[in-house]
Amino acid sequence: MKELISVVVPVFKVEGYLNRCVDSVLGQTYDNFELILVDDGSPDRCGEICDEYAGRDQRVRVLHKENSGLSAARNSGIEIARGDYLTFLDSDDWVHELYLERLHNLLITTSSDISVGNFIQTVEEDVEVDLTNPKIEVLSGLEALGELAGRLYVQMVVTWGKLYKRDLFKGIRFPPGKFHEDEFTTHKLLYKANKIAVTSEQLLYYRQRKDSIMGERFDIRKRSHVAQAFKERAEFFNEIALNEARDKTYKNAFYFYKEVIDNKEDFKKLSNRAEVLEQFRSLRPELRKGKHNFKFKVGYELYYLVPGLMRLVYKIYDLW
Repeated sequence: MKELISVVVPVFKVEGYLNRCVDSVLGQTYDNFELILVDDGSPDRCGEICDEYAGRDQRVRVLHKENSGLSAARNSGIEIARGDYLTFLDSDDWVHELYLERLHNLLITTSSDISVGNFIQTVEEDVEVDLTNPKIEVLSGLEALGELAGRLYVQMVVTWGKLYKRDLFKGIRFPPGKFHEDEFTTHKLLYKANKIAVTSEQLLYYRQRKDSIMGERFDIRKRSHVAQAFKERAEFFNEIALNEARDKTYKNAFYFYKEVIDNKEDFKKLSNRAEVLEQFRSLRPELRKGKHNFKFKVGYELYYLVPGLMRLVYKIYDLW
């Protein structure tokens, strides 16, 4: 008997894309799966479409809930999942018919806890990929964490496109109310894994659309969440002495916070300005000149080392 895989798909305002997503899962060559569609209070016909699929295929389970965001939707799917393994898919994307088979086989043959597929960004639905002669890498948990500050960053940090042993999620959930929830979460899963197998095979089709979260214009609240996520991940790396990744991540956190605060008009609209400033200032002990290989410009040193003069520095900074 094949092991059961739970495919968790949060659904919200994707009426025009949902069929492509669901059909790609139902057409998998690895057929022992349950497809959990979490209708996150979608105002369009998505809920009805989900129910129609459940009526036609017993592998489809539907959970209707009030809108509470992507993190909460994923968490709800995890709670009711019955599979030995979990994988996540965004409802406007779709997967190759070999997606589950290849990721499951990769995980089993390498005795890994997570298998990681590659993806292709596309605006077209008629896409052909070459799955011959894939490059396979097997990494330790620490090596995979290092890639969060390296060449495999995107492939590693996203939640989707991976197959996880379900036990990894014991004690780990996505943070409700946060945008870019992957940035807050994936490093914890990688750290718990003994081995992570990575393939170059493009098994997931990441749809590029202007109205998606990733396709939106600069949003200061979302960017502040990214800054916070980088800060928390840098602190995590510091605790486990992953020094090179820590240094790069602290540096990225600094620039994300700086970008948020320097967008002054938008920054004034943030309801949690004081919290963001406090998070930014708390980086100071970690980012003094010469520590963590982080070199400040003179103005940035002043910005950090004299946090009580923030407003004055802003005025000076405007004159530079």
